[in-house]
Amino acid sequence: MKRVASYVFFIALCGLALSLEPKKDRKCLREKVITFLELTTSNWAKLHPNESMDLSAVTVCLRFYTEQATPSPCLFSLATPSHPQDFSLRWSGDSKHYQMFIHNTQVEFKGLTFNMNQWNSVCATWDSKSGLAQMFVNEVASIKKVVGTKVSFKGMPVITLGQYQTQYDGGFLQPSIFTGFISDVHVHGQVLTTRQIKTYMGAKSKYKLGDYINWHNLMYTIAGSAQVEEKSHVTFYTKEEQQ
Repeated sequence: MKRVASYVFFIALCGLALSLEPKKDRKCLREKVITFLELTTSNWAKLHPNESMDLSAVTVCLRFYTEQATPSPCLFSLATPSHPQDFSLRWSGDSKHYQMFIHNTQVEFKGLTFNMNQWNSVCATWDSKSGLAQMFVNEVASIKKVVGTKVSFKGMPVITLGQYQTQYDGGFLQPSIFTGFISDVHVHGQVLTTRQIKTYMGAKSKYKLGDYINWHNLMYTIAGSAQVEEKSHVTFYTKEEQQ
């Protein structure tokens, strides 16, 4: 009888633990944002791909809106078991430059805009064959720079928005917490052409959707006070909404 009672108690504990875990949702988030309200490591969003990575090239595109320029808010963090900063993007409030991390190696891009209380459109590309990285911000292109070892992205990633991973699936840092809105996140398994990137930057309704992460068909988890909201409820209409 004691054994049965212990088993029932164990099952109840497992059920409680599962109920406390953030729930995964799959939705179209077109014209929606994820809002990050507080400077705490308990607020985050995770984007869940359908399969593990085996990508020789990557383009990450997103839009963000914030008034936080310091110290180093993280926009996008992709970690794998071998590289906690396999592909990460953040802004450095100290140097006033964007930082890209490829396979744990950092490179900075100078002279690109970071507009507070306005939508900023960002795309970042990297190709393992050449090792070349490039950033595009608000229709301005950086120069290309060599960064990281020339190997493909492999494994099951943990992709977070609003937090910077220093270890696989965790190790969030207080100085790199993002507050504000993030929207239109797309991850492509190729380097997009400049024409495709410009179409995305202009918020055109027919821009190329991500084939690895697609904001219009997204499985995601949010935690803490992070929440999904209508873009029209938090900022003025974008060009895409006016078309």
